[in-house]
Amino acid sequence: MTALTAEHALKMPRFRFGVRQKVLLVLLTVLLVALSVSGWMALREEKANLLKEIDQRGSYIGRFVAKALAYSVVGYDYHTIQLLLDELTAAQEIDYAKVTNAKGNTMGESGSAALDIDTEQAAKEGLVMFTHDIRIDNERVGTLYLGLSTAHIMERLENQKFALLKRESLIILLIALGEFLALSYIIIRPVGKITDFLRRNVDDDGLLVSDIPMVSNDEFGQLAQQFNTLGNQLNEANKKLQSKIESADRRLLETNQQLKQLNDEFKLLSITDPLTGLFNRRHFDEIMETEVGLSNRHGDPNSILLIDIDHFKGINDTYGHYVGDLVLKSMTKLLQDNLRHTDAICRIGGEEFAVLCKRADKAGAMEIAEKLRSVVEATPMAPETDDELMITISVGVASVPYNAKNVSPKQLYKDVDTAMYYSKNNGRNRVTHISDLYQEDSTDTEPTENECSRG
Repeated sequence: MTALTAEHALKMPRFRFGVRQKVLLVLLTVLLVALSVSGWMALREEKANLLKEIDQRGSYIGRFVAKALAYSVVGYDYHTIQLLLDELTAAQEIDYAKVTNAKGNTMGESGSAALDIDTEQAAKEGLVMFTHDIRIDNERVGTLYLGLSTAHIMERLENQKFALLKRESLIILLIALGEFLALSYIIIRPVGKITDFLRRNVDDDGLLVSDIPMVSNDEFGQLAQQFNTLGNQLNEANKKLQSKIESADRRLLETNQQLKQLNDEFKLLSITDPLTGLFNRRHFDEIMETEVGLSNRHGDPNSILLIDIDHFKGINDTYGHYVGDLVLKSMTKLLQDNLRHTDAICRIGGEEFAVLCKRADKAGAMEIAEKLRSVVEATPMAPETDDELMITISVGVASVPYNAKNVSPKQLYKDVDTAMYYSKNNGRNRVTHISDLYQEDSTDTEPTENECSRG
């Protein structure tokens, strides 16, 4: 019985609370206290910096978005406002966005639908609310409400917590171990061997290419053995994760390509007339804004043709709207076949068409307009019908620059509209340039046929 007890006692590990254990205990105590105090102070400072950052970022985003939305609010472009708000709330930082007009009516809202910005619900939702006036020429036209999430702050603080612990532990560990060289020699030397092996045996993908060679029977030998086991498991998990990432990247790339294609199609639809396929009035205004601005700055000539089909209402009343649509399509093809590739053709609405003749002065524009008038007069329309339908057009022309003055797009369109109606009110089937009408006003005489019409 005594022999068995002695044999059993030899097999049981003997625990001794020696110098190494005491030093490790003191070192761990110092580390824990130092890390707790240092980490707590650093996290408080980091939290203050992050809150300051989100306040500055919220103000900047609010000013930028309010400026971008100004013209959409004035133009009651609900669709554009909602698209922009949806893009904002799709970002990680912004959880709530809302736009109201000057009367307080909501024009767009996205994000936390149940959020009531007039209550303390925003704070409960973890949001920091920002309010910015939407202004044009210092006149308030609406209000923008943004709710920035603080969730990412907590996430960053959590990440900072572990990063600070690691950094502070290394600093304090080096100081403590510097006072205990003997213990450092015992601990750091095998750790250095393991670290050096890992540095030389980890590939670009972070995988261990071989096991740690450790033959000692102490704690470091056990650590190496456990690390090798864990490394093999991590290698397998890393390979599986990499495969999933590659598959997700492929699906994301395909989705992005589809979204880009849809976005291009939506953009084309937003600037295109559905019946004729020409640019619509909205895109025509954008082209006018750009080209007239270039003409005013650099002096390059540009001309606008405003074309109206004569007696178009009679066509619809006599033949029906189906034939009227065929006439509009035939007119579209005729314009495309007889204009330059650089000219922009737009359907303004109804039976009116506009043509921006780039780099065309008055003489060039009048020549183009007269050519169109003659071709339309001689070309049967609606060839799909049994009747040979003939039409004429009245054309107004305006050119920039003229009178050595800058002309706004609004004024230029008003001028070409005046010239077109002069053609309609003076016999139709003719071309009139606005400058000829200005000359008539200055001389108080009736303009001649050559001044108002070519042919």
